[in-house]
Amino acid sequence: MLVGTHSKIIGRRYRLLEKLGAGGMGVVYSAIDRLNGQTIALKQVTTPSEHLEFRSLDATRTAPRLALANEFKTLATLRHPNIISVLDYGFDEKRQPYFTMDKLEHAETIINAGRHKSFVGQLDLLIQVLQALSYLHRRGILHRDLKPGNVLVEKDQVKVLDFGLSIGRDRAPSGTSGTLAYMAPELLQGGTPSEASDLYALGIIAFELFAGEHPFRNDTPAHLIADILGKTPDVRALNLDPRVTPILERLIAKQPTNRYSDAGEIINAYFEATGRLSHSETEATRESFLQAAQFIGRDAELKQLVGALSGTLTGYGGAWLVAGESGVGKSRLMDELRARALVEGAAVLRGQTTSEGRASYQLWREPLRRLVLLVDLSDLEASAFKPLIPEIGALLNREIPDAPELDPQAAQTRLLSTLTAVVRRLSQPVVFILEDLQWANDESLALLTALSRIAAELPLLIVGNYRDDERPDLPARFPLLNLLKLQPLTPESIAALSESMLGKQGRRPEVLALLS
Repeated sequence: MLVGTHSKIIGRRYRLLEKLGAGGMGVVYSAIDRLNGQTIALKQVTTPSEHLEFRSLDATRTAPRLALANEFKTLATLRHPNIISVLDYGFDEKRQPYFTMDKLEHAETIINAGRHKSFVGQLDLLIQVLQALSYLHRRGILHRDLKPGNVLVEKDQVKVLDFGLSIGRDRAPSGTSGTLAYMAPELLQGGTPSEASDLYALGIIAFELFAGEHPFRNDTPAHLIADILGKTPDVRALNLDPRVTPILERLIAKQPTNRYSDAGEIINAYFEATGRLSHSETEATRESFLQAAQFIGRDAELKQLVGALSGTLTGYGGAWLVAGESGVGKSRLMDELRARALVEGAAVLRGQTTSEGRASYQLWREPLRRLVLLVDLSDLEASAFKPLIPEIGALLNREIPDAPELDPQAAQTRLLSTLTAVVRRLSQPVVFILEDLQWANDESLALLTALSRIAAELPLLIVGNYRDDERPDLPARFPLLNLLKLQPLTPESIAALSESMLGKQGRRPEVLALLS
């Protein structure tokens, strides 16, 4: 237990409260985010990577730091009600990586949560897992480690977590990966992971949920492997609804070609068998496919920004404007850049202007709240930020006096000089991501001008996006910023994106005609 006035603070932002659990790679804490007061979960690698590894059965080793980074990058662009949401990634003072995520206050494994539920209640939990897998698979992501401990339930809502072994379908290596008790037979025989192997793991979870025990001998690895390869569980002995029994039998078939390969197909099969599961797809579930679309058709643009990031990490930054019409993928590109920057050790400060509220320096208020936690400030410097961050005293844990009153122009000059001085003292690379510059007022744009002038000589990358159909004159105001124009997607990219959101029907000509 760490609760107390002197509890540890990670990254100057997260105050650790108590340990929630520990595993082979590290530990998970409950923590308070000092920026917003929310309680979150913080997952951290706590052992030097040279002393820590995890293995699949073929002894393939993956450094825990890389596994944590992979997990964060996978989850950072996912938005689904049945998948855990990650928030931030960083490194502590010993350069041990961590990431933060939503905290589940009273979660149980799917097995424990479903133990006393009716058959229909158990099916509802499984359907939620299938909704998550349908979303992942449509985006080309394989989980590869589905097991009860990675499927938690809170207030009857399922959350799938632990994506340390997840990988893109087109990059999945052959061989074993995951947890042996839920590993598909073909993986033990050197086969390639697939949607069918993820769904097999769910089938084993379903059997365990219905039966109250695992279908195979689990006393030794040898017995377990022998049963996975050679024993067919007797599903009919479970006395399930006879309309559901064939579905479970097909899920855990030994040969992947005899299994389902599409989670949506299983959902439909359950609905047709029972006639009462149509409510399982909520509005949030449907919107998740639209809110975080698969990254398609922007590889060249991302390569340019990643190149700029690489330069920033070596000490030479820059500034970019990303232009495009509404819906062309500007924010999605920013999401990819943000995830990569965080795992490379940069601090990412994100701001946004809205059309509804154009208060002074609105674009910079959130980035500056994060900035003041990254560097030691004098009272004079902190006071210059206080008009934009009234709560700066609470963030810095000391009383901050008001700055001497100046006329508006002099106050802006003071803010600009303070900001540039503070940025010059930062001890780590910094990436500013600034969204919707088409609505930014002159005061906010003045700060952007000041920072862009010094970016090239510092580990500082600034990337702003804007709708060029609403403010085509913006590049002329920022001659030092590199312009990156997002062109409309090609027809094939549109079709692939539509399929990732809508499934196979997304490639139907009438659907594509609406999107073109």
